[in-house]
Amino acid sequence: MSKITTIRLPEQMREQLETQARLEHRSLSQQIKENLKIALAATANPDLPLQFIRDILEAKAEKETGGAVPFEI
Repeated sequence: MSKITTIRLPEQMREQLETQARLEHRSLSQQIKENLKIALAATANPDLPLQFIRDILEAKAEKETGGAVPFEI
């Protein structure tokens, strides 16, 4: 269950998030959630490159939505 949380963002940060949201076809709220998920994963795994973390999260999402196909040799 989600709870409503209000945060204050500098105008420049909000504009950057809105731009990212438009490019990714997300709402501002969804974009903030996505960025927080990546930031939390990066903080928990400081030894991993950011792009690697993004790729892992993307693969996990693909698996959860049924988009992943098992690799067969």
